[in-house]
Amino acid sequence: MNPFLNTAVQAAKAAGRIHRQFYGRVRNIQFKSADKLNLVTEVDRRCEKAILSLLQKRFPSHNLWGEESGRQKKDSNYTWIVDPLDGTTNYAHAYPFFCCSIALAQDNRPVVGVIYDALRDECFTAERGRGAFLNGRRLRVSKTRSLAESLVCTGFAYAVRETRYNLDNFKQFVLTTQGVRRDGSAAMNLAYVAAGRFEGFWERGIQAWDMAAGVLMVREAGGKVTDITGKPFNLLAENALASNGLVHRRIHGILKNGADEKAWAEKYR
Repeated sequence: MNPFLNTAVQAAKAAGRIHRQFYGRVRNIQFKSADKLNLVTEVDRRCEKAILSLLQKRFPSHNLWGEESGRQKKDSNYTWIVDPLDGTTNYAHAYPFFCCSIALAQDNRPVVGVIYDALRDECFTAERGRGAFLNGRRLRVSKTRSLAESLVCTGFAYAVRETRYNLDNFKQFVLTTQGVRRDGSAAMNLAYVAAGRFEGFWERGIQAWDMAAGVLMVREAGGKVTDITGKPFNLLAENALASNGLVHRRIHGILKNGADEKAWAEKYR
């Protein structure tokens, strides 16, 4: 195994052990915002510390970027991007949908990605140019061509109470797809697109650590990733549209023509 990928897997599984240890027993919950929507727990911090410690030990010259600790810049074109617990709100409520996401980016292009779901012991991995895998089994996106037969997923940014963004989008996809899921972990949603469990995913207000690993997986599984406007994906743009490629244009068309995107263009850009 690629030493970068091998280390990322080890780090993600170390975080996963902590996830299992404290699952259902979280006591110290703090809030990053006054509306109490953006949570952080001692598990987030404990996992990030364990992950970054291993990465720094193995690759001391690399940049580090953790959700909780911020960016540690060095003179390197490699950056490790870490979300120690994607789905913190789920975790705090003992809702079993969360993961650890770790990616290595070279000049802002993900080259290695790992997403680990500790409760199900599902380890999603990807290397640029070498494919995406789930516990060693190669992943492929679904072959569904019809949006009416598609299961899609999305999320809502923490600022949804102010922006109201994505409410109209959600309604439109409920009326045009087989179903829409909103389950609180962008990283897991992207991994599920790569695995063929979902046909598409879109979200605004997500960060690089939410999507770096998952975007690589979707691409390596044969899918397509752009930004929500249809432009080339940008890791720093805080949004993503991912699909099996076959329904991508249809999803983008609904987003482009929806009231949410028009309101976003008028008020939030």
